[in-house]
Amino acid sequence: MIAFTQDYQITWEKLPDDYKLPHDPVDNINQPALAAALTESLQLAGKISTNTLTTTNYGICATLNNKMIIKAPDWAFIAKINVSREEVTRSYTREHLSF
Repeated sequence: MIAFTQDYQITWEKLPDDYKLPHDPVDNINQPALAAALTESLQLAGKISTNTLTTTNYGICATLNNKMIIKAPDWAFIAKINVSREEVTRSYTREHLSF
C-alpha cells in the first residue's frame, strides 16, 4: 500500500477589516439558547475568566495554501486568549490562543 501526502502551507492571519462576513440565519432555532446555556454553565462553574472566550458563529481563521479559510462553529470555548478581547472582536486565529 502506498500513501501519498500533500504539503500544506498554513498561516494564521486575522480577517482583513474590509472582509464581509455573511449574516446567514442560524439553521437550528434552538442553537442560541443552547449556546447561552453552555456559556452560563461555565460561568456558574467558575470556568470563565477575563482571558477566556466563548463564541457563537464566530470566525476561526486560517490561510491554507494562500486561500483564506473561515469556519464559524455554533459555539466554542477558548480557555485562554493571548490578546485583549478588543483585538478578537470579529475573528481569531491560532496566534491569539494559548496552548
